[in-house]
Amino acid sequence: MKDILIDLSINLLVGIVTVVLVLTIVMASLGFIISYAIAGVGILSITGVASIFSSIAVCSGVIIAILAFTRDRERLAREREENRSKILLDQSKYGLDEVLELLKDKNNNRDIWVRAARVLLDATSLGKQIKASDYIKAYRLYEDKMRSELYRALTLYNEDTQEREPLPPQFFYGIREWRRNISLDNAAIEASAKVCVGEVTIDQVIQESSLRQLAPKSVVAIFDFLEYPNDYIDPLKSIQLWIENWESSLGPSQGAKRYVAHAETTSAFD
Repeated sequence: MKDILIDLSINLLVGIVTVVLVLTIVMASLGFIISYAIAGVGILSITGVASIFSSIAVCSGVIIAILAFTRDRERLAREREENRSKILLDQSKYGLDEVLELLKDKNNNRDIWVRAARVLLDATSLGKQIKASDYIKAYRLYEDKMRSELYRALTLYNEDTQEREPLPPQFFYGIREWRRNISLDNAAIEASAKVCVGEVTIDQVIQESSLRQLAPKSVVAIFDFLEYPNDYIDPLKSIQLWIENWESSLGPSQGAKRYVAHAETTSAFD
């Protein structure tokens, strides 16, 4: 709001000075014309010429000063925005790095997942505040990198199929042996809080029963991040497929061009 008011004030001042300049020139010209018509003076006096040029110089100087101020103000605002964007980028990258560090070992600790989800939400919130275009691109690239790293961290690699598979639902109940063939009901029972009975004494602290299953909101926050956002602009859409014949291809792209030509003209089912 403050910047808008300053811009309006500058534009208003420039308009006023411009109007004053135009009126000065018009009035001086009219004065000379009237003097010539009445007194029959054929040559403008040196004093009159000096007066009009003095007025023009003053008004022009004011306009130049205002425009210089506006230019410097815009430059400083740009520099402040770039510095702010750099700080936001560094902090958001630091947060995303911490999320990966917390989850890359495939732990299913409730407290760690809650911490990771909170850091992730804070980091992405900072990333959305970046305004400088170059820093926005840098953040999106880093976000894509982290999305890929977390995908590998939160999936299982199948040696037989050589593909990555999702974590089983038993994992999210926080049980230690989540790779076992166990029903979700039994996993929930195993992860449920236990009732502990004991004597309360001044010599010992009370043993507390803690939750083991992951907080659902932390799971949603993490896996929502793995999905590309709705406003994501896929750069691959700008890529045009090869139009030349694969027969004329040479070099390392020969196999790739043959594949593309074959895939675009061939469909296979089952």
